[in-house]
Amino acid sequence: MSQISILYRLQQIDSQLDNARIALQGVESKLSDNTLLQEAQQNVIQAGQRRQSELKNLRDAENKSYDTRIKIELSESSLYGGKIQNSKELLDLQNEIASLKRLIITLEDRELEAMMAVEEAEGALTLANESLKDIEAKQIEQNAALNGEKTKLLSQIDRLESERKATLPPITAADLSLYEQLRKIRNGVAVVNIKSRACTACGATLTAALIQSTQSTGQIVRCPTCGRILYPG
Repeated sequence: MSQISILYRLQQIDSQLDNARIALQGVESKLSDNTLLQEAQQNVIQAGQRRQSELKNLRDAENKSYDTRIKIELSESSLYGGKIQNSKELLDLQNEIASLKRLIITLEDRELEAMMAVEEAEGALTLANESLKDIEAKQIEQNAALNGEKTKLLSQIDRLESERKATLPPITAADLSLYEQLRKIRNGVAVVNIKSRACTACGATLTAALIQSTQSTGQIVRCPTCGRILYPG
């Protein structure tokens, strides 16, 4: 097998390796991406905090209503107990009881609003937990598929690296150095075939003499435009 044929085979292996490694990076990036899960977990935390806050508001409203009812009971007990004889004190006590009864209506409304807010917060927490469970299940399924793909890619890379190692010995040091240099500066592609009398990498039209040279001399011939090594095919 000629040097150019071996270099072309090496290029094919390296291109497959490049693609496999890029694919592997993509898989590993997806495996490490927990953005959706973290967002769902944060939503549960926030929903739980909101529920606790609304429960506190409800307890505060209940306590205020309870304290006001006790005040009304005590005031009415004093009013009807017969201990207070002073007419002004009786009038003040009546006014205080009337004010407390107006207040209790407002407090009961607030208590009802607080109860509704707790129910709404508990509903939001339930939805957040359900969403988290759904995302966790999907991530487990996705990660299983990704790990399977990762295993295949690692196996493919191992195989290609073995093929590459076996391909290297016949290549001269000078040719390999040129190949590696071109790979670095030409986006990973150092060797390209000729199709329709043109370089398949840059599209430059090749002369008949140049094409003949790639087929007959066995020496490395490079595209005059992009500098890549030409393989006659």
